[in-house]
Amino acid sequence: MMLWVQAAQADTDCEEGYFALQQVLQQAGIEDAQATTLPDHPHLGINRWLAYQQQQAKTPAQQQQWIRLATEKAWQDQSLMIQRLPKGGDGPTPDTAQALLDRCLPILAARTDFSRLPQATVADSYATWLRAVGIYPLTAWLATGSIKNYHEEMRARFSQPAPEPHRQYVPPTAVGFPVAPSALSENPLQIPLPTAAQRQALLLNYAPVLTVADGQPWNQPGRIELDENGEPGVYTREHVSYTWISWTRYREQNLLQLNYQFWFSERPKSSWLDGYGGELDGLIWRVTLKPDGRVLFYDSIHPCGCYHKVYPVEPTLKKAEIDGDKPVFYPHAVADAYEQRISLLLTPDTHYVVRIGSAQEPLPTDSYGFVDADRLRALPRRDGQVGSLFNDNGLVSVSKRGERFYLWPMGVPSAGAMRQPGEHAIAFKGRRHFDDPALPGILFE
Repeated sequence: MMLWVQAAQADTDCEEGYFALQQVLQQAGIEDAQATTLPDHPHLGINRWLAYQQQQAKTPAQQQQWIRLATEKAWQDQSLMIQRLPKGGDGPTPDTAQALLDRCLPILAARTDFSRLPQATVADSYATWLRAVGIYPLTAWLATGSIKNYHEEMRARFSQPAPEPHRQYVPPTAVGFPVAPSALSENPLQIPLPTAAQRQALLLNYAPVLTVADGQPWNQPGRIELDENGEPGVYTREHVSYTWISWTRYREQNLLQLNYQFWFSERPKSSWLDGYGGELDGLIWRVTLKPDGRVLFYDSIHPCGCYHKVYPVEPTLKKAEIDGDKPVFYPHAVADAYEQRISLLLTPDTHYVVRIGSAQEPLPTDSYGFVDADRLRALPRRDGQVGSLFNDNGLVSVSKRGERFYLWPMGVPSAGAMRQPGEHAIAFKGRRHFDDPALPGILFE
């Protein structure tokens, strides 16, 4: 192992040292579905947003900024993965690996020639072979009736009498107004890039109140923890939202998105035949901001990628004609979280959003805090090691659902299982991803 340390002693050996680190991680069986890199350039991390932005980087300044952003993503991904190196072994420690990353990634970035880079591509979250084996054109046609029934049921839930609220979970109090995204976009690629403090202020300002309709423990949001075997559980002694920021593109503008994820211990089965119930459930609530800081629209999914719902705020937005199965659009007017705190009312057990309104003062109230969602990729275990909520394929293994046995021909691996950001396929007919930079242009005219 001393060879691994010596390989990075000189700047000229950073490539060898960084390659050696990748080998150490691979030999330790440490992988992360979010840690995608550019082929033959493992110091450049990519996702769907960065793959899109690579095509927009035309000037030298834009190209250098893209290299910096891709390097920062690689640094973040690798920093999380090295925390999972086995403790007490003969290999490098997380501290020595971090020292290599901190010193060598800027050097590798400085040596990168943008013009020689391959075009970044991110594999979609569908298994084409499943669709081929399942005779997808036929099964998609047969599924049309079920998808139609689902949309009718979800629309009916928006119109039926709402369940009586039982308790609400409120975020920390925001102080003042955060800086507008337009002020954060003064860079070559014109991407809103908040500092850590600005990001926290934005998340505080737009965070929703979560209102639940009964007091059962599986309807209370909690913190994910791993036991000594790496198996996850949700602990409701502490209420948290796992947060991250993302970006999208609409009408020639790069827009900032705020993501809030709530985890529940389970979706209890309504009967032994219920294919949708099982361990772990959740809700991802996303806020897409206009450049002036007002909300363009909200949308939500469960961590399986299921139940994509859209809640337009901007009055001029018009629903587009969408191929494949469509998200459910909320039929009522929705308040702008720029101006007031909004509340999400969830149904018991299924955790569906059925109403969006204002926080209710008389309700029993608990507070929730924020945790960076990347913490789920490097979680302490009770045995002293560090693991991840997600397996190598970006799925939460304990959350498998019975629906996978009859939805597999639609091409979504382990349909119904909770999954990692970047792995959320949100359509059974056609192909669509929650993090597609072009998604607003698909949803709206």
